[in-house]
Amino acid sequence: MRDPNFPACSLNGQYVEGYMQEGDIMIGILIDIFALRCFCPADLKFGPKKEKIVFSLSSLQLYRHLQAAIYAIEEINKSPNILPNMTLGFHIQDSWANEKKAISSIFSMLTGSNNYVPNYRCTQKGISTAFIGHLLSSVSNAMSQLTGLYGFPQVSYGAVDPTFSDRIRFPYFYRTVPSETARFKVVIQLIKMFGWNWVGIITSNDESYQKNSEDMRNEILKNGICVAYLFKIAENDYRTLVVARQTIIQSTANVVILYSRFTILLNMFVQMNDTRNHVWLMLSPLSSALGGLNLNIFNGSLVVYFHHETIPGLKDFLYKANPLRFPNDPFTAAVWLEIFACNAFSNSSFAFYEKCNANHTLKQYESYGYDVYNFRVTYSMYIAIYAVAHALHSIYTDKTSGGTILYSDKTTYGLMPTQLNHYLKKIHFKTPSGGDISFNHKGEVLRHFDILNWNIFHNGTVAERQVGTFISSSIPELVMDKEAIFWAPRFNGIPTSRCSASCSPGYRKSLMEGKHICCYDCVKCSEGEISSVPDMETCIKCHEDQWSNEKRSKCIMRTIDFLSYQDILGLALTIVALFLSSCTSAVFYIFIKYRKSPIVKANNQELSYILLLSLLVSFLCSLLFIGRPTKVSCLLRQAAFAIDFAICVSSILGKTVTVIIAFKATRPGSRLRNYVGARVPKYILILCTLPEVFICSFWLIISPPFPENDTRSGIGKIILQCNEGSTVAFYCMFGYISFLAFVSFFVAYLARKLPAIFNEAQYITFSMLLFCSVWISFILAYVSTKGKYLAAVEIFSIHISSAGLLVLIFIPKCYIIIIKPTLSTRGHLLEYNYN
Repeated sequence: MRDPNFPACSLNGQYVEGYMQEGDIMIGILIDIFALRCFCPADLKFGPKKEKIVFSLSSLQLYRHLQAAIYAIEEINKSPNILPNMTLGFHIQDSWANEKKAISSIFSMLTGSNNYVPNYRCTQKGISTAFIGHLLSSVSNAMSQLTGLYGFPQVSYGAVDPTFSDRIRFPYFYRTVPSETARFKVVIQLIKMFGWNWVGIITSNDESYQKNSEDMRNEILKNGICVAYLFKIAENDYRTLVVARQTIIQSTANVVILYSRFTILLNMFVQMNDTRNHVWLMLSPLSSALGGLNLNIFNGSLVVYFHHETIPGLKDFLYKANPLRFPNDPFTAAVWLEIFACNAFSNSSFAFYEKCNANHTLKQYESYGYDVYNFRVTYSMYIAIYAVAHALHSIYTDKTSGGTILYSDKTTYGLMPTQLNHYLKKIHFKTPSGGDISFNHKGEVLRHFDILNWNIFHNGTVAERQVGTFISSSIPELVMDKEAIFWAPRFNGIPTSRCSASCSPGYRKSLMEGKHICCYDCVKCSEGEISSVPDMETCIKCHEDQWSNEKRSKCIMRTIDFLSYQDILGLALTIVALFLSSCTSAVFYIFIKYRKSPIVKANNQELSYILLLSLLVSFLCSLLFIGRPTKVSCLLRQAAFAIDFAICVSSILGKTVTVIIAFKATRPGSRLRNYVGARVPKYILILCTLPEVFICSFWLIISPPFPENDTRSGIGKIILQCNEGSTVAFYCMFGYISFLAFVSFFVAYLARKLPAIFNEAQYITFSMLLFCSVWISFILAYVSTKGKYLAAVEIFSIHISSAGLLVLIFIPKCYIIIIKPTLSTRGHLLEYNYN
């Protein structure tokens, strides 16, 4: 039959040994000391596990957390400025890094009994008002499920899971370390600093690490860095270690991020012993006490960890610690039993060990890497104790409470946990070492990070050297001393880890289909575009007045291109224009001087003068096409050329019509006698020129030409040219001149055999044939020529066509006037008519 005195409900659990020191106010502390015992097969082969390797070397590092908590409480109890006339007590339990054990320990501290019953207290004394712990996020989460249920504030000294930043789910949870997301930022900054973009991630196969590693991967991807693999290792499944090793070896990623439980990290050390071509970026804490293991594979690795701090007096406190000083401390006795093989227990089971004495101190381990100068997680434990103490002190000194919360008999029966939580979130204090401590809106204490370089020497010793610091602030900053980093000898300088080689300046990245964004080909930038720095995703287009250099690495000023007088081509065309103008002036002078000569009077003397002046203007008009285009030159050059050529061709048409009328009028009864005279040629000249004047005027009014800078037609050039404004108007202008030329050619062709002694029709025919041929060729060249050569082609066409008219129409007459004057006499004319 069941004993009626047996509890109605209880949790199955074994006796929990802890360390308690009575005080007016109690603090519950849950830590790890003997949690990191890892048993694994020596040969890592699957089969009978004959040999075992036991890893428990980090116990000394974890033991410091215990001593830091006790040291902080002793400092507070001695201080007249914090909780005067009151003492802090503590109840410390070891969780063994196990969630079930942690829950059992919390129930024990909440109820005051090892045979606990939920929601029942066995005593009013020794009950904790707040809880410190835990180092691990998983254990801290298990703690918060109980402490938060009863409204007890909990301050973790190592939980970095970003989930705890949710103040709705964890309103009573605080931590003296920043969230893991802050460390992710450090990792990303490190990867960027060394130019890596191809990394692998190894993590633990548990809920906390899985979620955080996924978050880390997402943050890495957001920053343009690719993750080659994310492999999760089960703690008790060594097959996953083998698969992880194969994944690391087969991948081209040379940088591996280790983010896992410490036990898995130790197993990785053994498994990866023959893999030496990687840089390990570790987010798990390391200890230089691991130097006894064969860890050469991790030589030169980088470790991201909390910034080290100093705790005045803690070094001496640690060196003086021994079971004789703390006779009631079972943890110290157990540590001394393990590392000194001395007995401090009253249990007869350890009677065969020697008794511990005052010479058994941790100072003996200083030469083996036991660091008592730089405290990281130890400092987090230290300030966690102070945070709770300052919150209690704020309650004690708060005048609004009327001094009734903490009673004069030094009991805390009236203190509600939620009241302490209210004051804890507002604390702001300085530690004895000068540290400024406060919780942000997420319940975190912002901390800086150190980047440590892990070096293993030939004698097997391990050294951690600080090579950088990440300053956490509103504007985070990573300060690194790259020269201080000792990479592994297998690397020649800074290691590289890229899926594809870096694209040099002048090239851009072209993503490969079906690959990560970090796997790409390098494609040279197009003309007019540059990439001034390596690994640009897109090339930058140069400004309109600039162009890319040959390497496409920088923009240079474009060369300005136009037909200038300093240009050889421009100078040659100028000389030709002036020479032809001089020739035209000379012919005009001859015609003026011999104006009474029959050959000059023939075929309308006035039209000859007008034609010569038009030819002179056409040669000079070509100079408007040379030099830097201006608004005036652009407005005048095509219009002046068009009207002048219209006058030229109209004059030639008038001369041809004059020849036809003069011949036809000699026939008996011809009505053309009425049109013989100077009026008809003048009318023809005016009527044929006016349409061209109208076209040009309409053109200049509606859409006039203007100067422009053409940056598209020439490579690396700015072509200064005149934009014709309206292309339709330009072709209308040119088409009308062509029409007049064809009409003149046709009329001259009909009159070529008229029997007049000074008949110009034959010469006009040939001159119009040349004129039309030149300008047809110009149209073909106009559509395919750009820049200064377009202006040169038009000038050349003007020169050839005008020179053709001058030579074919006027040079034969000048030859007769100067060389054969006898042919230009009245007698010769009568003789020709008689014959």
